[in-house]
Amino acid sequence: MKPWAAWVTASVAGTVVLGVAAAQPPRTVSRDNVEVSFPAGKAFPSGPGSDLANAHCLICHSAGMVTRQPPLTFDDWKAEVSKMRAVYGAPFPAESIDDIAHYLVTINGKR
Repeated sequence: MKPWAAWVTASVAGTVVLGVAAAQPPRTVSRDNVEVSFPAGKAFPSGPGSDLANAHCLICHSAGMVTRQPPLTFDDWKAEVSKMRAVYGAPFPAESIDDIAHYLVTINGKR
């Protein structure tokens, strides 16, 4: 038996099963810091809120992908930004939603 394998018991619908777990050997996980820089010209257009879009939206989307979307109203952009946070787990604070949506309206929106 491999040193990292373990005997396990499991109960499935009242039947006890005894066997060797198919475990993976222990591994080392590195926690080194990584520095990332974006290529020039690949960020959102400058303006109030561009820092938020560059910090939070470029994690998953290119600026071009966002700016090629159909122009949306503030409420539509707010719904999209909210969905990115609530459904897809975008890591930005809820208090940034309105600011990001306002910025997106200024670069690609219907007023």
